[in-house]
Amino acid sequence: MTDILGLITAVGVVASLLTSAWQMRELARQTTINNGIAGATHIYNGIERIQHFEEYIAAEPWLHAHFYERAGVPADEDQRIRVLALARMLADVVTYGLMIGSLNPQMRNYNGWKDFALVVRGTSPALVEVVNEHPEWWPALADHWAANPNPEPGA
Repeated sequence: MTDILGLITAVGVVASLLTSAWQMRELARQTTINNGIAGATHIYNGIERIQHFEEYIAAEPWLHAHFYERAGVPADEDQRIRVLALARMLADVVTYGLMIGSLNPQMRNYNGWKDFALVVRGTSPALVEVVNEHPEWWPALADHWAANPNPEPGA
């Protein structure tokens, strides 16, 4: 009788271990799927943020030069305030992309935000000015720039 109870207990333990292994495999599979969905959501949210920023430039095309064509901060006070405010918005957008991208394992090989952060550093003196003025406000962006020195002399 003891042998039969021992055998039943052993079968129960093995069945329990097999069930746990199957559950762990399914959990890992579901986690991978969820990370992929979160990564796609991150890209979509980032695109929406960039498009929102671009709406300001579309409404006032003279702004384009200050973010993508290396134009300096304007001397005119109203234009200067507008460009610096948009530079802070762009710093927020890029910092969001860098921070969220680093949190999701599925996004670690996606370099879109990292590349974009380096491009706009070279094309927007206003962005560089606001980030350098307060790097603690945009730590992911400031750290990324520090880890990737600008190859252009004097920039």
